Amino acid sequence: MSGAVLSGQELAALRLLAAGLTHLQIAGALGVRPKTAGGLLYRAQTVLRARTLPHAVALAYEAGLLGGTGR
Repeated sequence: MSGAVLSGQELAALRLLAAGLTHLQIAGALGVRPKTAGGLLYRAQTVLRARTLPHAVALAYEAGLLGGTGR
């Protein structure tokens, strides 16, 4: 993972994705437009240097960002 950090909204969007919510549901939960929710997830994926969104969730768990044990 790069030295960049996730914003609070990016982390919240990633947590909701990890919980199984869709982009539309994430947008509703965060009070943003669906396009904005997608942008938050895209940036989280980029910051984590993940190939896919599921990969981003896995990397975030490994890093302890989503309540995982971390490395």
